[in-house]
Amino acid sequence: MTEQKAVEHFQFGCKQCGYELDHEIGQNSLVCKSCGAVEPIEVKTFNVFHSKPYESTVMELVGDEPTDVHHHVQCDTCGAGFDLPENVHADECPFCGSNVIVPVGLQRQLTPDAVLPFDIKEEQANKSFKDWLHGLWFAPNSLKRLAIKKHPIQGTFIPYWGFDADTYSTYTGQRGDNYRTTQTVVVNGKTETRTVTKIRWRFVSGAVSNDFSNVLVPASEVISNKLSASMKKWNLEKSKVYNPKYLSGYRSELYQVGLPRGFGKAKQIMEQVIRSLIRRDIGGDHQRISTVSTRYSDVGFKLMLMPLWASAFLYNRKTYQFIINGQTGQVKGERPYSWIKITAFVVTLLTVIGGTIYYFNQK
Repeated sequence: MTEQKAVEHFQFGCKQCGYELDHEIGQNSLVCKSCGAVEPIEVKTFNVFHSKPYESTVMELVGDEPTDVHHHVQCDTCGAGFDLPENVHADECPFCGSNVIVPVGLQRQLTPDAVLPFDIKEEQANKSFKDWLHGLWFAPNSLKRLAIKKHPIQGTFIPYWGFDADTYSTYTGQRGDNYRTTQTVVVNGKTETRTVTKIRWRFVSGAVSNDFSNVLVPASEVISNKLSASMKKWNLEKSKVYNPKYLSGYRSELYQVGLPRGFGKAKQIMEQVIRSLIRRDIGGDHQRISTVSTRYSDVGFKLMLMPLWASAFLYNRKTYQFIINGQTGQVKGERPYSWIKITAFVVTLLTVIGGTIYYFNQK
C-alpha cells in the first residue's frame, strides 16, 4: 500500500487559544471562533485596471486546459488525513470542521491575482433568498412555502477571468431610412389613397473602436454558467491583492475554464457590444450588418475570486441551483413554474381582451 504524502497547506490558528480563525465579513481581519481574538489582515488594494499580458502568458502555459488532481491533506488541528474534492483548494476538514487552504499553485499554472471579500453575512443572504422566493411570479404555492425553512448555504469563492482589450472593427452593411409616400388601393370597390411608410436601403461600410476593461467570464463549471454569468453587479474597486487569509472559513473553487477558452467567451461578450456600436455608427432607422472583422490588441487578463453564497433546493425530484452575491445580496436562481397559474392567467387575459372587443363592437 502506497503512503500518500500530505501537501503543503494553510491553517490559521489563534495565537491566544489555538482555535481556528475565520475571516470577519466586512472587515480586513480574522476572528477567533472561540475566544474572539482579532488578527488584522495586511490590506493591499488591487488595481483593477492592471492586467497581465495575455499572449505571452498563453505561450508559456503547458496545455490549454487545467487538469484535476486530488490532493491529500493532513489537518493540523485533528491530525486526520483526507482528500480535498476536485476543483477545490479551500474547504473544511470533514472530521473536525477546521479550515484548510491549499496553495493554488499546486493544482493550477495560474494563481489568483485578486480576491473580492464577502460583505454579506449568511443571515442577510438567507433573507435575500426568502425575498426572492416570495417575489417569483407564477411560482407553485408549495415552492413559496420553502421560504419558511432555513436553507443551508455555503460561502464560496468562484474564480472569474477579467479581460481587457482594445478593439478595432471594420464592417459592411446597409442603412435603412424611413420615408412616407402615398399609395392608391381599392377597398370594397372604392379607390382610396393612403400614406404608407417604406424603407430606403443603401450600402454602407465603416469602422468602430472600443477599449474594453474587466470583461468578466466565470471560470468555474460547478455552478451553472448561465447563473454565474448573470451575476454582474460587482464593485471591483473593493478588490484586494490575493491573500489566502480572506478564504478562511469558506470554500474556494479552482478555475476549470482555461485562459484561452475564457478569452473565447470574453470575445463573445465583446462582439455583442461591438455590433451595438456598429448599429449606432450606421445610423438611420434600420440597420443590417453583413460582415464584421475585429482586431484585438493589448489584451490583458487577471484571475479574480468572487464571493457567492451558493446552495440548491429540491422540488418535484429536480434540483434547482441558486446563488447570492456575497457583496450586494443580489439573487440569481433556477426556479420551477406553475403551469396551472400560467394557464389561468392566459385564460383571464384572453377573457378580458375578448370582453373589451365585444363591448366596443356593441357601441
